[in-house]
Amino acid sequence: MTAHIDSAAPDPIDATPPATCLRAPGDLIAAIPAMLGFMPAKSLVVAVLAADPDRPGGAAVEMVTRMDLDNPGRCATRILVDQVAGLCVRHRAVAALAVIVDDRATVPTRKHSGQRAGKHRDLIAALEHRLDAEAVPLAGAWAVREIGPDLPWWTVAGPWSRGLQPDPAASMVTLRHVLEGRPLRASRRELTEELASDPVLREATVPAIPVAVAAAAQRLARVVRHGSPQVHLRVEVCRVLRYLERVESGARLTAAEVAEVGVALRDKALRDIMFALAPGPRADGAEALWLQLVRALPDPDRAAAAALLAYCAYARGDGPLAGVALEVALAADPDHRMAQLLESGLRLGVPPGRLSSLAESGREMAAELGIHLGPEPR
Repeated sequence: MTAHIDSAAPDPIDATPPATCLRAPGDLIAAIPAMLGFMPAKSLVVAVLAADPDRPGGAAVEMVTRMDLDNPGRCATRILVDQVAGLCVRHRAVAALAVIVDDRATVPTRKHSGQRAGKHRDLIAALEHRLDAEAVPLAGAWAVREIGPDLPWWTVAGPWSRGLQPDPAASMVTLRHVLEGRPLRASRRELTEELASDPVLREATVPAIPVAVAAAAQRLARVVRHGSPQVHLRVEVCRVLRYLERVESGARLTAAEVAEVGVALRDKALRDIMFALAPGPRADGAEALWLQLVRALPDPDRAAAAALLAYCAYARGDGPLAGVALEVALAADPDHRMAQLLESGLRLGVPPGRLSSLAESGREMAAELGIHLGPEPR
């Protein structure tokens, strides 16, 4: 089965009434776009609840995951619920909440159960049965056609109830994310378009790549005659950092400059050092640099830039952007090892902090070359 899976680990959000941000199903539904980073469509969204150590008996949203609904069949359903159950186990969930977003559904009435009601009930029943095997209760399941102010929600399982959603823009979760500078996108498609290859930029970059390869080979030959490969690596890292400074100042790189950075990223040691830029004070600039490369480089070179972009996004908790960037990386180079590892970590719900060793290793490698990339972020 091929399916888009997006996970995000928001700061803990209290989900235990009455003293809570999420007092009712509508509050949870309104908070979903902010927690995911975009407005979901045709999706199963599951909030994984973990015990709140500060409140005995309380629970908080540990992570939110979204999966496509457009994968019919029992096999696809089994894979989907297994993935959700795996996330719940890894995050030691005390409960889970499910929301189906499906614009093909209709609101149930006393005389009609509503379009797609049977499919939704079957999916939730399968999810509940699978979670029961892990002793994780499904504490609630609701459906909506879409998420928006004053739009209806209704229960899919359990005691029947329905209501109207509050305005997602007025959600306290949304407000907090906006104040923290986290992006809120209209849809997942907006992400894919943001990272899509630009044919004009790519056409300009392709002929510049052989020139960049030849120039890099000449620099290496000169250094080997008069120094060592470590000196060459230091020179190339400093070259990339100079281009980063230009991007940080708001510049767009020329095709020749994009080609130079793309060729430099073919060096695994240099790529590993670049992981040190996120998280940290230069992470935003690095993300902008990698995005320029992703849009302008041809395959397979764009894979390295996309993997670095994915790590930047992953490190700051933007799972959806990380997921799309990894799709780009693996489409450009299916054998890209780091993209494979990051994709596996994202799919399994590994917290961003668990990947900090990549940045730490990059800082240490840079320090050995006499390059200071800043202290470890706290």
